[in-house]
Amino acid sequence: MKKRALKLVFAQMSEKSLESLEAITKLHYVEKNGILHYEGEIIDYACFLARGKVEIYKMDKNDNELFLCYVDCLSQGKRLINAFGDFVSYETNANVKGAEPSEIVMIELDKLSVLVQKNLEISNAIMREFMDKTIVFKNFVNFQTIYDSASRVAYFLYTRIDYFNQTQRQIIARELNIQIETLSRILQKMFQQGLIAKDEHNDIYIKDTTLFTKIFGNMKKID
Repeated sequence: MKKRALKLVFAQMSEKSLESLEAITKLHYVEKNGILHYEGEIIDYACFLARGKVEIYKMDKNDNELFLCYVDCLSQGKRLINAFGDFVSYETNANVKGAEPSEIVMIELDKLSVLVQKNLEISNAIMREFMDKTIVFKNFVNFQTIYDSASRVAYFLYTRIDYFNQTQRQIIARELNIQIETLSRILQKMFQQGLIAKDEHNDIYIKDTTLFTKIFGNMKKID
């Protein structure tokens, strides 16, 4: 079971390297809304998502949840759940909970440290995961701090309109870290300006792509 789960995380890895990782791995299961860990906990494992979907979030000064990102098994690569600075026990920098029932691969850090020094394939795989996680958090910071609510909603619509139409507005607002009332006001203004409309299925579509993209300008694609 551990080897199968590892192969879901490291799909291109050789059998020999997978067997090396299997010896220092345990599996953990998280139910929907179950907690993998809270921010500030000390853990000594590298955690990767094998199956399911988890949400990473922090708490603001008013104890409101601040959405950071999902780690989703449907995404290519990007299975590392929580980045760490070295191969030693570390303090987690965010909360992680199951967005759906999930299977987690947990690799012992001290033993992983030994493996990455003598196995280039494993070293490269871990490095790729690190780089992907760094990009995700950099994009999040840019998205939340540089762009206002209207720009974020517009960008979300432009890049993920099918998901937007299929998902409850409350969830969309949470993922954008805005109030649902704010989302409603922004959408209403876009309707009034003739930027968006609804089709016969009551789904939103963009009427004028060129004009619409001016709302968020040169925002780079966020995965």
